[in-house]
Amino acid sequence: MPLIGGSRSARTAIGKIIGLQVGVTLAAALVALCVAGVSAAKSAALGGAIGVIPSAAYGLLLLRKPFGTPRGLLQRQYLGEFSKLVLTLLMFGASFAWVKELAVLPLFAAYILTLAVYWAALLLFA
Repeated sequence: MPLIGGSRSARTAIGKIIGLQVGVTLAAALVALCVAGVSAAKSAALGGAIGVIPSAAYGLLLLRKPFGTPRGLLQRQYLGEFSKLVLTLLMFGASFAWVKELAVLPLFAAYILTLAVYWAALLLFA
């Protein structure tokens, strides 16, 4: 299944990955709620969002328009990865700066789970 910009298979694969990440985020927040309370659940949801939103932005960037050349594909990949990194850093920074009751363990656990889903899905859908 080639992930070339704008193709139906690319949209389907990206949609599945983002959907799985959202599902894992909701499950992590629910577990955190049951185990440690509301603050932990909010932190887990935030950690999941920090994993999901940059992935979705990357996917949208790839699907925005078809690639004309292999060089265009490589440039779009670099831009996507750089954008993902910057968004992730900004979201973590904003979380630590502005969220008063932040539970660090659920935040990072949910974030790591969304990354695990991302990589597992790439292997499964490739």
